[in-house]
Amino acid sequence: VLRAIMSEEPKTQEVAIGLAAQVFRFTDALQFHRALSHASIRKTELPAKLVQILRNYPRPSVMVPRIRRFVVELVITMMRAEKGTRTIFKTFQLANELNCVAATTSELECFSVFSGTVGLSRHGTSLHSLLDEAHELLNAA
Repeated sequence: VLRAIMSEEPKTQEVAIGLAAQVFRFTDALQFHRALSHASIRKTELPAKLVQILRNYPRPSVMVPRIRRFVVELVITMMRAEKGTRTIFKTFQLANELNCVAATTSELECFSVFSGTVGLSRHGTSLHSLLDEAHELLNAA
C-alpha cells in the first residue's frame, strides 16, 4: 500500500491512500514505522509525497475525485499517531495546501461512491470538517 502511494499512477495512488488512511487508524506509531521501514520509505518521504499530491491537485479531479480527501484523512491519521509528523508536515508547508483544498472544495468531493462521474453516496464527515481537524493537529505541534 505504501509503495503504491509513492507511485505516480493517480488511480493507484487514490485507492492506496484511501486504504492506508483506514488501516493506519488502527495502528500505533511503532507499527506505522515498521510498515514504512518494510516498504523502504524514509520517515519524511511519505509526508513529502502527500503534500506533493495536494500540490498536484489544486482543484478536484474527475479522474481521481477522492484523492484530496483521502490525503487529508491519512495526514490526520499520521498526525494523531505520532506528534513528530506534525513538525514534518509543517516543514513541507502542509497548511498552505490545506488552505488551497478548503478554497477549492467541490460537490464532487462530498461523495464516497460513484457510478461513472455521478456521486451516489455522501461521506459522513464533510471535507471542511476534516480540513479543520488537520489544521488543529498541525497547529498543536
